[in-house]
Amino acid sequence: MKDAIKKWNVWWWDINKLKETIGIERFVLSSILKLLESPHIKDIIGVRRVGKTVLMYQVISYLLEKGVKPDEILYLNFDDPELNDLQESITISLELNPGIKYVFLDEIQNIKDWEKIIRVYYDQKRFEHVFVSGSSASLISRDVGRILTGRHITTIVTPFSYKEILSFRGIDINDPRTEKKIYYLEKYILEGAFPETIDKDPWIKTQILTNTYNDIISKDVIIRFDVDSEIVKKICYFLMTNIGSEFSYNSIAKSLNIHYDTVKKYVPFFEEVFLIKIVPFFSWKTKIQLKKNMKCYAIDTGLRNTVAFKFSKDFGKLAESVVAMEFMRRNKDVYFWKGKKEVDVLVRGKNKLQAINVTFSDKISMREKEGLKEFKSKYKNSELMIITKNKEGKEEEIKYVPLWKWLLG
Repeated sequence: MKDAIKKWNVWWWDINKLKETIGIERFVLSSILKLLESPHIKDIIGVRRVGKTVLMYQVISYLLEKGVKPDEILYLNFDDPELNDLQESITISLELNPGIKYVFLDEIQNIKDWEKIIRVYYDQKRFEHVFVSGSSASLISRDVGRILTGRHITTIVTPFSYKEILSFRGIDINDPRTEKKIYYLEKYILEGAFPETIDKDPWIKTQILTNTYNDIISKDVIIRFDVDSEIVKKICYFLMTNIGSEFSYNSIAKSLNIHYDTVKKYVPFFEEVFLIKIVPFFSWKTKIQLKKNMKCYAIDTGLRNTVAFKFSKDFGKLAESVVAMEFMRRNKDVYFWKGKKEVDVLVRGKNKLQAINVTFSDKISMREKEGLKEFKSKYKNSELMIITKNKEGKEEEIKYVPLWKWLLG
């Protein structure tokens, strides 16, 4: 185990080795660095291969630049089979370097009851700061919340935002010219933005996304939850194919000839590992929400396009998924609504509802407008918007905003 620990902590003997692993700086890094002002345990969670490890390395690099001694920083990656015991790993690390003050524990969900061990160290004030990362929402589940209540702060990491893509390309978001913005928006919608896929050859990109998807399915769902692999694959394929469309547990059960209870048990697993986002029907009454259909969106449209069955590019549904995921980045709860017509996306503000239809086109159908107006007739205090390809302005009570501009807002 000592060799494994030394392998992961290259800066103990060569700080320059760390530079090889820093990668592209993420916008969320500044928010994470601000958390150094707090003693709380820092959770960094998100889908596999989204860049959580790189973020940890970037924090470590920042600490070293600020004068923290290399042997005061410990990083352990629990995807490494040699590191299969958290308590032992930390004990041996302290034998190697007794002065450790900063601890980074990567893919911590692989260790059972990790939160109980970390709570002891936290309560004893053994370390100045503890960072943990994982590809499971269980890091902030009720059990973890109960044991670490008041002791942790969570940051959710997603694939690159559109704004990050433009920044990476060196494009000034305030430049009035829109050609490049729309060009990269279309690439963003079709190809997604997992960090490892940026600027890769299309064939290589496909391999990366396929392998990422297979790892999520096998390691994060099948192995972790000990469930049937064939059923998992069928249900996830169905969900990824039908993003932006209504479904119920019963409709999936009938379509795939799988028992209702099995579907009800399995579907939440895919949200647990951040592969999809489940969106409920909007109602002020929880009972009504639970009785209505749901919708789901993919965490990354490029990943979805790689693994799902599709008839066409379907920019409309993909753009809708991009909008839903952007709201997730902005820490907003997302809903949909349906009466005679439909509202694609709903979010709750402080004093009003925002009802949005998404169409990656500048030819706006009556259906898009009528759905919003029908919603407004039932919920008076609503702001109406249609997100378009490039159309902008306001007609009657509906605001039109280009998708590229909305994403940069």
